[in-house]
Amino acid sequence: MPQQIDPRIKRQFLSEVFQPAIMTWNRLEGRPRTADFDRSLRAEVRDPLWMLCRQWQVGEFKGEDAGSAIKAKVQVTTARINRYAGRSGQAIGYHDRLPLETGVEREPVHFDLMTRAQVGRHWFKLLTRIGDHRAVYLTKYGFEDPLAGSEKEVLLRSDRKAWQTLEALKNRVVDGKRLLEAIRSDKHKTWLAGVISDELEQAAILGAAGQLSQWFDRVYSQPTALDDAAWANEYLEYQFACAAPADEAGEKQTVLLAEQYYQGHLDWYAFNLDADPEARLPDKEGAEIRAATLKVEDPISFIPNAIEFGGMPNVRWWEFEDRKTDFGNLRPSTSDLGTLMLMEFGLIYGNDWSLVPYVLEVGTLCEVLGVVVTDVFGVPTLVRAAADTAGADQERWGLYNLNTSTADRIDRRLFLPPTTPRVLESTPLEQVILTRDEMANMVWGIERIIPGSVSGGVDGNEAATDLESYLLAQAARPDATGLLDTGSAIRYRLGTRVPENWIPFIAVHNPGSNREIRLQRAAMPRLIPGAAEIVVEPRGAILRPGLDEEPPQTYFVNDEEVTRAGVVATRSYQRTRWRDGKVYTWLGRRKQTGRGQGSSGIAYDRIEPVVKDEA
Repeated sequence: MPQQIDPRIKRQFLSEVFQPAIMTWNRLEGRPRTADFDRSLRAEVRDPLWMLCRQWQVGEFKGEDAGSAIKAKVQVTTARINRYAGRSGQAIGYHDRLPLETGVEREPVHFDLMTRAQVGRHWFKLLTRIGDHRAVYLTKYGFEDPLAGSEKEVLLRSDRKAWQTLEALKNRVVDGKRLLEAIRSDKHKTWLAGVISDELEQAAILGAAGQLSQWFDRVYSQPTALDDAAWANEYLEYQFACAAPADEAGEKQTVLLAEQYYQGHLDWYAFNLDADPEARLPDKEGAEIRAATLKVEDPISFIPNAIEFGGMPNVRWWEFEDRKTDFGNLRPSTSDLGTLMLMEFGLIYGNDWSLVPYVLEVGTLCEVLGVVVTDVFGVPTLVRAAADTAGADQERWGLYNLNTSTADRIDRRLFLPPTTPRVLESTPLEQVILTRDEMANMVWGIERIIPGSVSGGVDGNEAATDLESYLLAQAARPDATGLLDTGSAIRYRLGTRVPENWIPFIAVHNPGSNREIRLQRAAMPRLIPGAAEIVVEPRGAILRPGLDEEPPQTYFVNDEEVTRAGVVATRSYQRTRWRDGKVYTWLGRRKQTGRGQGSSGIAYDRIEPVVKDEA
């Protein structure tokens, strides 16, 4: 029998003996037949069918008896606004040296301790150049404590930071608010005559006082004596009007109404044309109004420029469009009219538009009388407005036209308001949330942020908590009045309390109506044992116009303005640079949509157990 070989020896033998002795590799290399690559770089297309399809796609086979626009002549009429009116409807003069939104929004500055100290420090800088009169002014116009026992003292002492700041400012700097009020009412001049006998020194100090007033007006833009407030409390919006001359004699006016401006950025879409073409703004007594007329400008010729955008069809048929804009990836529904119109414009009419630039001054109301376009064949064509064509009432469409309240009136004028494109806004000085409380069937005005006594805005809830803690600490004194211990295990509570930054609004009938209602600001009592029995008033200017007025003004808000989502009204500083380089800083407001309903947790007629520590 043949001898069997061990498999392990067989594998070892085969692996060592039968190794390939010769190894080869292959590589493909391109060998050009010529050294000239010009024809290869042309990327020639050899498919005639592709050429024909491409020409059909871009409309090369569609014959039109037309030429390319080579010249355009435009003539317009312009009129600059020269009147402005607040809620009173009486016009004062307007000049575009001031941004329009600044004139509309600005209101008196909030004088906190830091602002008053800032004015006082600047006064000492001016006064140092004249002589050493610091002690005299500190005695007359220094910082003073509020009236003892008054509400202002309670609010100030409950804020430890504010009270410490006031103590630090005493006998160190003058109260800028008191000094400015005295300068502008001539009380300072009368007082100065009795303190300083040198007439030259008096004149120098009075000149410095005028410089202080001018400096403050440069730093903060505030309304003048002729300005009317444009903020409507019942609507939580700005309502104002502007007017421009409507004829060359300047006798007729075009009135522009802005009755729903609250966004914080003023632009042309906030304005509507008055429904009455003969409407006029009556001039306010003592107002100086700049003369202005409707001006027919000379015709100006331009070379039209083609409008371009990403993804538009190329004019030359042998070029491909930019792949970054994928119109084929848009999948609108059949009811999405806006997207369908955009696709049609981008795919079909994209290269049919030309741009004719025309420079206008800000604050101008203009109307294009006509555009004459001349093509390369020398044929002029008068381009008319779409509103002048037959059936324009049913088919008219406009993008930048001003709206009117009457459907039968078509107006082609464009308005370029004198506003700034960008405004810097500070953190809120004040913020109020108007929200509906369905459980209590009420509306609450929650002062989320209130003007601080030191600087800026502070948290309204924290301020209310600090005030309550201060009043409770005062009530814990031996002479304070507390609850009587009658030995009863229960007690009756008329109603629960809410934080003092929650201001109630109740529904009242509109005058002359038994159905329509509006919301009137009410007040909650201060239910703190031992504290003075007073009603809680708002601490901000949004819910309490005229903070220093006594008694407070009656305040109403229309019921439809407070939706189920609520309303957020904000007051903050705005800052911008106008076209002449001047910086404007003012205090303005805006309105936004809230975030839903709220709950105060208020309840009435409650029986509660008595805690012995409270009795």
